Amino acid sequence: LTGLLFLACNPPGRLSDTSVSAVLVDQFEPNSHAILRDCISEICPWVAESVAFKSSSLEAYTSENHHEKRIVGVHNSDSDSLDIQDATIIISTHACGSLTDKVLEHAMSVQAASVATMPCCYTGTDNGVPYGVKRILGVGLSADVRRSFYL
Repeated sequence: LTGLLFLACNPPGRLSDTSVSAVLVDQFEPNSHAILRDCISEICPWVAESVAFKSSSLEAYTSENHHEKRIVGVHNSDSDSLDIQDATIIISTHACGSLTDKVLEHAMSVQAASVATMPCCYTGTDNGVPYGVKRILGVGLSADVRRSFYL
C-alpha cells in the first residue's frame, strides 16, 4: 500500500520531466495488492503502468539488481525491476527483525537518495550493542541507535 500511495502522489511530470516508478518486493504477493492497485489506478491511472511486484527475498533481489538505482517499496522481502535510472528511494514497512538492517545495508549499497523504514520486531537486532546501552535504552531503542551509526 505504501508504494502504491507513493506513486499516486507523484504523477508523471510532477518532478520536471521525470516519471516515478516503483518495484514492490515481498516474499509473497498479498491478495490485496491487485485489488488496491486497480482501485488506486481508477483515480490515478499512471499507477498501473508505474508499478511492478516481485515475489522474492531481499537477498535474491539485491543480488539480481545490486547495480541498478530505482524506487523500491520493500515489505518483508524484495522485488523485480522497472527501468529507473534517476534516484533510489527505499521504503520498508514491517521489516521484521534483522530485515530492517538488511534494507538499510541495501540502501547504503545503492546510495539511495532517501530511506524510510518502519521496523516491527526487534528479535536479534541488538547484536553488537554494549550491554549497558541495552540495559538503559532497551532492545528496540538500542538497536535503532546502532542502526543510526551505520547510516
